[in-house]
Amino acid sequence: MAFKLGKPVNEVVQSSFGLAFVVYPEAIAKLPISPLWAILFFLMLFTLGLDSQFTILETVSTAIIDTFPRQLRNRRWQLMLILSIIMFLLGLVCVTDAGIYWVDLIDHYAAGWGLLFVAVMELFGVSYIYGGNRFIEDIEMMIGKKNWWFWFYWRACWFFISPLLLIAILVWSLVTFEPMKYSDKRPFPAFATTIGWLIIASALMVIPIFAVVAMAKNKWSIYKASSPASDWGPYLKQFRGSRYADMEEPVEAVEIAKDRQNGTDNPTFEDDDVGQTKL
Repeated sequence: MAFKLGKPVNEVVQSSFGLAFVVYPEAIAKLPISPLWAILFFLMLFTLGLDSQFTILETVSTAIIDTFPRQLRNRRWQLMLILSIIMFLLGLVCVTDAGIYWVDLIDHYAAGWGLLFVAVMELFGVSYIYGGNRFIEDIEMMIGKKNWWFWFYWRACWFFISPLLLIAILVWSLVTFEPMKYSDKRPFPAFATTIGWLIIASALMVIPIFAVVAMAKNKWSIYKASSPASDWGPYLKQFRGSRYADMEEPVEAVEIAKDRQNGTDNPTFEDDDVGQTKL
């Protein structure tokens, strides 16, 4: 296209949503058997969005169910239906006449340095708070013991390489961060910029809020707040081994056992051959 127009590539197209929905379709139209390539291209876009939606729904629903397991573990499909409806309604703004601007705004603020900050905090939490070596021991419970050299690469990534790279990219993203602009380089209005910062804040503020809650529950002890709970470990007893032999029974399992004694248990629960209640 740049060759036919006699212009540099960066003047014909830039990285944006127009690349997928304007430039590529126009380029595909110039190929032999263009209808076939157009069908394959948009089928690829559809499946790409679909599997992304799967991961989003699974992530949100799993977090909610893990927070309220007793109430929601047997109501997973109802929760998924509610979440799907909510996400559908939230997405309607993106198909209005101003939808492309909303999509650009969300992409610019929600998929930028905020995600990098969350990734750094997750990596720091696993490697330095929970403990990378403890995490490796948990993995070895599932896949068996491995030699030290097997874990050398992962230790290097978790403890040094990944944190340094992510922090460097995060700092660079903050230094080069610019407010949103239209395609003609006019800045977005102030209210749109405010919405963008609120989008980032809605995700990042959860981290300090839950940190304060954890501290308050543990009498402001940093050590206790950053240590695994007493019922942390495999849910089923036969998978705990010697590593989690002394763990407390999860609150949910205790409540289910009480319900069974009272004759009010949910029929979807059954006993296994070691007497442990399970789904």
